Amino acid sequence: MSKYIYSNDLSQGAYFADEPRKSHGYTAAEGTDQTRVMFYNKVLLGGESIQNTTNNSLAAAPKDHHSVRGIQFQYTEYIVYRYGQALPYLKIVYKSSFLKNIAFS
Repeated sequence: MSKYIYSNDLSQGAYFADEPRKSHGYTAAEGTDQTRVMFYNKVLLGGESIQNTTNNSLAAAPKDHHSVRGIQFQYTEYIVYRYGQALPYLKIVYKSSFLKNIAFS
């Protein structure tokens, strides 16, 4: 799941999470039926730099790394800095009650 180019606690980049609840927080209910949109993406992480503190000064992955994995929050975040590292794979349209009825493991 993703939130595209965004400035956050781990710098400016394209943010992704393997937990849909994390991405759900960045969706907005639209229209009279209050549907939301989320994308399932294929992301090439390559060599990850593991970050356990906030560092919003990164403009790119640290030297000898291709991406950043942030582990300091409730949900793990993955950040890439090059457009070619992420490919939207599926568009998911749902209502917010969708996440309440699914057991994640």
